[in-house]
Amino acid sequence: MKYWINFLAVAAVVWTGCSRPSADPTAGRNVESDVPPAEQAMETAAASMPGGHLVAAPADTATLKVKFVYGGDPPPREKIDGSKDPFCGELEILSEKMVIGADGGIQNLALYMDVRRSDAEVPEAMLKAPPATVVLDNKGCVFVPHVIKVRPGQTIEVKNSDGTGHNANFSFFNNQSVNFLIPAGGSQKLEITAEEPAPIPVECNVHPWMKAYVIVTEHPYVGVTNEKGELEITDLPVGNVTFKIWHENSDGSIDEGLVNGKKERWSRGRMEVELKPGVNDLGTITLAPDMFKQ
Repeated sequence: MKYWINFLAVAAVVWTGCSRPSADPTAGRNVESDVPPAEQAMETAAASMPGGHLVAAPADTATLKVKFVYGGDPPPREKIDGSKDPFCGELEILSEKMVIGADGGIQNLALYMDVRRSDAEVPEAMLKAPPATVVLDNKGCVFVPHVIKVRPGQTIEVKNSDGTGHNANFSFFNNQSVNFLIPAGGSQKLEITAEEPAPIPVECNVHPWMKAYVIVTEHPYVGVTNEKGELEITDLPVGNVTFKIWHENSDGSIDEGLVNGKKERWSRGRMEVELKPGVNDLGTITLAPDMFKQ
C-alpha cells in the first residue's frame, strides 16, 4: 500500500509539471501548427532564398503556337555564284531571301510582342535578361542561323567555321555599329546594350550574298519559324497581346492572311491575339504570294 501511494504522488507531480503554463508562450506547443498553411509556405520559401528574399509566385502564363505557310507554288531559290572565292566556289550556296519547306512552311519569319500596343503587361522580372551568349556562325559561306534573337545585357559571338575569311557588318540604330573582320577559325564578341526598333541586318561585305538579321528586344517574347514554318513563344502574359509580323522578303507590311482558312487583316503588320492561360494554338496561317517580293 505504501508503495502504491508513493507511485501516485510521483505521477501527479510529473503530470502537473508537464501541464504548467510556461513563461515562454511558444514553449510546449507546435508553433507551426498555429500558423496558417499559406503563411508557412511563404516563410519556408523566404528562408530558402538567398538572403531570405521572398519571390512572388508567377501569375498564369500563356504559350503561343502557330504555323505560317506560303499560299502558292514556292519560288525557286536562286543559286549563288561564289566562284570569286576558291573556298565558297566549291560549295552549293542558295539564296536565303525566301525559304519554303516541303509542305509550304515559311522559314525565318518572325513574330514578336509589341509591348507598347499590348494591353497585357509584361512582368518586371521578364524585362531583365539572364546572361547569355548568342552564336552567329559563318558556315558554308552563309550566316547560321539566318535570324537570331538577343536581349540587352547579352552577348553576340560571331564565329567563322569556314576555311576563308569573312566579315560581319552590324548596322545598328541604338547599339554601336561594328564591322568585324573574322579570319578562318576565328571569332569576335559584341555586347548588346539597347533594344532595337526593328530587325537589324548583318552583312558580309567580302561575300555580298551573305546576310543575317538580329532582333533585339528587352523582353523574351520572340519566335522565329523553323523549316516547317512553325514557331512557339512561351511564358507570355495573359490578355490582349499585339505581335509584329516580320519577314525580310515581305513587300511592305504583312497585313493579311488566312487563319485556318478564314481571312483576317492586320493593321500595319500587327496581329492582335487574346491569350488565355496555357497553350494557345492559332493553327495554320496562309500568306498569299503577293505579300512577298517576287
